[in-house]
Amino acid sequence: MQLPYSGSFRIDLADAAPAVSPRPALAWPAHIPLAGARSGETHQLSPFDRAILHQFENTPILTVGTEEASMGFQLRALQKAVEVSLIPVQRDRNTGVVTTDAKRGQNPFLTHMIIATTLVYDIHVAKRPDRTKCAALAFYFYHGASLFGAKLGQPLIRDEGEALWIAAALTGTSAFADIKATTPAEAWPLGPTSPSDLDWIRLVGGKKAVFQLTNPTLPSSVHNSPCGHFLMPFTFMGDEMRNLPVQFRDVFALDENSTADNNPYHHAASLLGQLMVMDCTRYTVTKFLSFLAFPDPRFLQLLEQRDPRALLLLTWWWAKALCRDHWWMWCRGIIEGQALCIYLEMAFSNSPELLELLEIPRAVFAAAAANPLSASSPTRLSLAM
Repeated sequence: MQLPYSGSFRIDLADAAPAVSPRPALAWPAHIPLAGARSGETHQLSPFDRAILHQFENTPILTVGTEEASMGFQLRALQKAVEVSLIPVQRDRNTGVVTTDAKRGQNPFLTHMIIATTLVYDIHVAKRPDRTKCAALAFYFYHGASLFGAKLGQPLIRDEGEALWIAAALTGTSAFADIKATTPAEAWPLGPTSPSDLDWIRLVGGKKAVFQLTNPTLPSSVHNSPCGHFLMPFTFMGDEMRNLPVQFRDVFALDENSTADNNPYHHAASLLGQLMVMDCTRYTVTKFLSFLAFPDPRFLQLLEQRDPRALLLLTWWWAKALCRDHWWMWCRGIIEGQALCIYLEMAFSNSPELLELLEIPRAVFAAAAANPLSASSPTRLSLAM
């Protein structure tokens, strides 16, 4: 098979990094607020909950940037969860920023989302999906996401921006990992249509909105470390299309007249072209996520409609992005990647040239499926073409 393009496909199968040395436990409140609670109804943190919080404090769960920076991000998340916020007392007429004075509460949405993210990690990596953890995950994700959404609807307090950004990162990670399907046949786009099919993509894009709202790049923010949780748009250089398979030019009408304005596939194809020369690692994963965070609205609508050409671009993105280091991408990538290939095999059944474009992604997903997260596996598996 000849598919001339620049780059290679490599699946990182490195074992998870060892846990770091334990840190002193933080002073957690006895109770945390619930979403939609009546008369100040709260949830009492149980020994189970506290054990999950301790796990987040001492285990490298997030996989963006250096391990040291990721642990710094997690510690900062814990600190922000118990940090006392301030009461708004005055709004600047020009900037809309609220100044604060007296103290009030904590950031309970962060506590909920920290527990939810840790439970998702435990279920996926430790493979211990017992009923208690699954029920707790549903409980904490619901209340965390609901409280987070309610907070975003309130006037912005300057000191709360970083907590909101951290919550957006944790919400996106949990949603990305939370796939209900266990086989390709049950997964999108093969399964029945549901309004929540692409929620995981929408929540990645939600980080961009929170970033614009909160500006977490202030000098005091943890994000000035090399953690790299920013989703930044690419600068288009003009020659990235040459990194794509030559067949893409005809499939997506990527000729000299194609632009992001007149071609709904152009923007996604350009982003994919830049990613083709990269491997998805802890240091580059935010570039890969930018493919999802900055979509052309027309392209996102085509994905919702299960348009075969839009799905083909997403299939190639998955084949490049799939990395065993990123446990929160691994299961969804394998199951939905295989489902995408099956769906497109049916859609392209009368087009041998288009079927040929599925051979590399299909091989990547098959190799990944043979290496579950819980299995002992080689350090690295490369599929270079």
